[in-house]
Amino acid sequence: MVQLTVDPQTSSEIMGADPESFLNFLHQSQSGSVIKLNNNWRVSIFTLAEILNTTPATLLDTLEDYELGRLIESVDDDDFFDADEGQKIYQQYLAEA
Repeated sequence: MVQLTVDPQTSSEIMGADPESFLNFLHQSQSGSVIKLNNNWRVSIFTLAEILNTTPATLLDTLEDYELGRLIESVDDDDFFDADEGQKIYQQYLAEA
């Protein structure tokens, strides 16, 4: 199942703020946008998208692209990774999607 909420640490990183300041901002300005489940705060991706003036789909696409880039960078110095082969596999994946 896809999670539609994120923890305050991840939320604040997306916003470029520290978690405490971001949670305080949400509590003061966005009633109902922060959810406490099992004593853990969660922030809706819909709330994050609204604050960033974008759609949830665009936000998720951006985060997915960022994570993909981070993963690609992590194998730059890997002796067993063939960049050309990886590019072919990625292009095939895009064509199927």
